[in-house]
Amino acid sequence: MEILMLLALAGGLAWVWGRMRSLEQRVTEHEAVTDFTSPLPPVKQPENAVDPLSVRFEAEPSDRTVEVAEPVTVDHDAFANMPNGTIGIHQSLMSLRYSFRFDFEEIFGRLLPIWGGGIALAIAGFFLVRWSIDQGMFTQPVRVGISFAFGLGLVGAAELTFRFEHRISDVRVRQALAGAGLASLYASFFLAGSFYALISPTIAFAGLAAVTALAIALSYRFGLPSAVLGLVGGFAAPALAGSAEPNLPLLATYLAMVTAGLTFTAKRQKYVWLGVVALGVSLLWGAIMLIAGKSGNVAIVSVGGYLLLVGTVLPTMLGTGPLGSIGRIGAAGLAVLQIAALVDRSGYSMLAWGCYLLIAAAITILALGFARLREVGAVAAALSICLLAAWQDAPDSSFALIAVANVLIFAAVPLLKIQREQAGGIEWAQLAIYPVALIAATCIAFRLPLLGSHAIAVACAAAILATLPAAGAWIGRAFQGGELAPGPFAAFAATTTLLILAGLLAAPVWCAPLVVGAVALLPAWLMRGRSGILPETLRWGLALVGLGLLLATGHTHETDLLLGHGVTVPDWLSGLRWLAAVVPFCLLLISRPQHAHHAAEALAACLCYGAAAMIVPGAVLPSVVALGLAGLAWRLPSFGSAILTLVLIGALWAAGPLTEWLLAGFAATAGEPFLLHDLPLLSHTLLYVAPLAVGLYGVVLWAPEALGRQRVLGLPAFAALMLIVLHVCYKQLFAIDSLGRFAEYGLAERTVWEATLALAALGLVKLVRERPNIAIAGRGILILALSHFAWFTLFLHNPFWSEQAVGSWPIANLLVPAYGFAIGLVLWLRNHGAASQRIRVVCDSAAMLLIAIFALSELRQVYAGSILLGQITQQEDLLRSILAIVVALAFLAWGAVSRQRSWRICSLVLMLIAVFKVFIFDAAGLEGLARIGSFFVLGICLIGIGWFYSRQLVGNRAPSDAEVNVKAV
Repeated sequence: MEILMLLALAGGLAWVWGRMRSLEQRVTEHEAVTDFTSPLPPVKQPENAVDPLSVRFEAEPSDRTVEVAEPVTVDHDAFANMPNGTIGIHQSLMSLRYSFRFDFEEIFGRLLPIWGGGIALAIAGFFLVRWSIDQGMFTQPVRVGISFAFGLGLVGAAELTFRFEHRISDVRVRQALAGAGLASLYASFFLAGSFYALISPTIAFAGLAAVTALAIALSYRFGLPSAVLGLVGGFAAPALAGSAEPNLPLLATYLAMVTAGLTFTAKRQKYVWLGVVALGVSLLWGAIMLIAGKSGNVAIVSVGGYLLLVGTVLPTMLGTGPLGSIGRIGAAGLAVLQIAALVDRSGYSMLAWGCYLLIAAAITILALGFARLREVGAVAAALSICLLAAWQDAPDSSFALIAVANVLIFAAVPLLKIQREQAGGIEWAQLAIYPVALIAATCIAFRLPLLGSHAIAVACAAAILATLPAAGAWIGRAFQGGELAPGPFAAFAATTTLLILAGLLAAPVWCAPLVVGAVALLPAWLMRGRSGILPETLRWGLALVGLGLLLATGHTHETDLLLGHGVTVPDWLSGLRWLAAVVPFCLLLISRPQHAHHAAEALAACLCYGAAAMIVPGAVLPSVVALGLAGLAWRLPSFGSAILTLVLIGALWAAGPLTEWLLAGFAATAGEPFLLHDLPLLSHTLLYVAPLAVGLYGVVLWAPEALGRQRVLGLPAFAALMLIVLHVCYKQLFAIDSLGRFAEYGLAERTVWEATLALAALGLVKLVRERPNIAIAGRGILILALSHFAWFTLFLHNPFWSEQAVGSWPIANLLVPAYGFAIGLVLWLRNHGAASQRIRVVCDSAAMLLIAIFALSELRQVYAGSILLGQITQQEDLLRSILAIVVALAFLAWGAVSRQRSWRICSLVLMLIAVFKVFIFDAAGLEGLARIGSFFVLGICLIGIGWFYSRQLVGNRAPSDAEVNVKAV
């Protein structure tokens, strides 16, 4: 009783609140200032007309009071001077202000008491019954009868006020009386059925339904409050009836009738919100019936039919406004969700599926008139996919039947709309996505792996489904010229996807890349000549899918073959797989993509290498890479990314031998001998490093632009690789594998190597006119040869301080070629490669230094033999000084003959060093005549040198001005 009373009170307050909001809106509209700036039609002024602007508006006996804030003064001359005697609206009209005065007496004296009185009557009836119960004055049947009589009396009083409306003059009186009477009747049936059990729940339920029907009927006579009470009471009636086990078909029928009545009433009386609320509450009852009801066929039919009616038929009566559109979408969406839950709750029975298909078909049909329902249809399509995927252990025939029905609703109907040019983006999306999602749901439901399942039936279904989006793509002109629209493109992409799924489901696992490669030919042919982001996206998608499937279906032995560790027997099937994965990338390159073509080239090159690795022995793979590199540079020089990729692959193959050589080379530069066992194997060098050098030379020769900004490094890189290969091969000749052999043959090995480099460099420099780049490389090799001599022969392993055999015979030994080629190269650089005078001086100095060291080395060889290490005698030491003086004199003579000042200066420096040595070191160990003779000879030499230098300086010096004048006199 208290709950019903509170509900009625809350409803009345809600109604009063709504009226107050309406009143405020009307007042706000009158408070707005009207814009009178637009011209008005001319109106003739009658004589003695009253100035309209001087009139004061008085408040009428209505819900609002309007007044002018203050009188407005009008210039009558302005009106008289207007053309045709018309009246114009002056800007002073903008000073009019409409104000609303809060009238406490109007609101609390006239408006609210009427509704409060109606609510008070209802509450009085409730408390009267409650008091009688507490006092025990009446029996239970008498109490219920009084309640019925009171309710009917209030309804009769409402009818009387309606008939005598001319005396009451207020519609709210009859609305309040009718509302109180209906609330009393609801309470009476609740008391009789649930509280006192005087009547059966069925009769109580029927009585509540009758009161609801009465409320709906009275709403046409007394207004909206009766409809609101019908809404509240009608949906509360099943709960108030008191039945522990309600009759589900009867309950569903009753709720459907109440909802239909309220929706129809809302439409007739133009209360759209009432219909929306009724549908919302009815769907709430639908959820309650789903949760608490049974799962038999009767329950399925009852709840399914009820939701079908509430979700599709009744929302059509909501009107076309924004609230009506929202109500239709919400009702249809919630009904679809609940029927989907019904399907799952029923164990995916065919009857429940039938309900789902019916509501889906109804929404599809209604979407023709209400475009906003297309989104709900898309939601229903997504839910059907979820239901099919969750249908575990489904009979094949039942699953196929339901799947076909879903396809007809969610894919065939959008195709029909596309054919009639009535489709939007949602229809195109359904046509493209639904068939693919259906195949995925089928695989999930039957636990079919995508690869290797050999599901021929599902594969055939995928191929058949591909015809639907293919037809849509054909209708949408996806295969004709011009700009490709997103809808037809999505349909064509779906067709391609379904064909790939069909192939994957039917073919063995290893054939997955072949399936993608074969299907990729279809879009390449049908969309030939089409450019743009969409076709390129499809081509890239196929290429990446093929690559992913290739990697996903690969075996361990393929990895071994890629690394060159596999068996020598060709694996033709694996090679075919890799070639098939190359096809989409080749098609992508043929179409000349505008985006990411460098990545396509690189991936295609990698896949071609993989295909070769499957059928070519690992030892030959670097050579195949080199051939491919040279072939690309020769025939397809514009494929720079592919060329760089093959260069990188070749570098990875050569990385092992190159790393070994570099590590040994770094150790050699630090003074550790470069022995044979420190080198990479000769076979590895020839198989891995040499092919890379050959391929890189082809790139430098035919496609230097492929190296990009690093193209200037191409020739040096090739030269470095070739030098490494030649060096490894050359080291095999002397086979120095121990320190003893290094001491015996080290100088000979270095001399021959340096001389070979020098001769090769000079030969390359001769090509300067034909090939300037090669000439530059020749000069680089020449400098490398000199650097090798300077660091290893002259500094690290000089026979003076390192154990290096030079030969047993004076002059006829290794010192002559070792120093001879170095001196010759320095002089050649001075005469051919040095353009600066300073560089020439440096070259002359280097040549004289090498000659001096060579002379001293030869003198040492006379006394020490092949190994120059050992104790130096006093005689040898003195002869060193004499030899230095002789060499200095030779330098001086050559400087005088060639008129090269650098040679004279170097000879003087060498002479001074020799004199310093003689005075400080050599003469200190001599005695007697030997000391006197040595000093005598030294003196004569110094005098001779001074005289010679004076003659040279006088002969080479230009005469001064004074000397010229003296000669003239």
